[in-house]
Amino acid sequence: MEFEEYIVDLNADCVCGCMYGDRFHKIFRFPNGYGASVTSNPKKEGFAEKGYRILLIQFSSGADYKVVTAPVLDSSALECDTWEQAAGTLKKIKDM
Repeated sequence: MEFEEYIVDLNADCVCGCMYGDRFHKIFRFPNGYGASVTSNPKKEGFAEKGYRILLIQFSSGADYKVVTAPVLDSSALECDTWEQAAGTLKKIKDM
């Protein structure tokens, strides 16, 4: 998997339900202090049946982070139909 070296294990106590079934949830931390929480779309009404959702996060120290916004990432970059699109967004975050 691309960006595997940037995955941090903060999912142990995840409350979003991503650890159930075949959901995907990874948190990436890049050397620039930014990262991303990437989850697969839930398989329930109101969500796409495929794809990924990305939240841009900024780490303050250790495992502490907050969700932030950045002008280089609009909503289309944060809602991805394929892993290739998600990887493109992760690259943009890594290069910020």
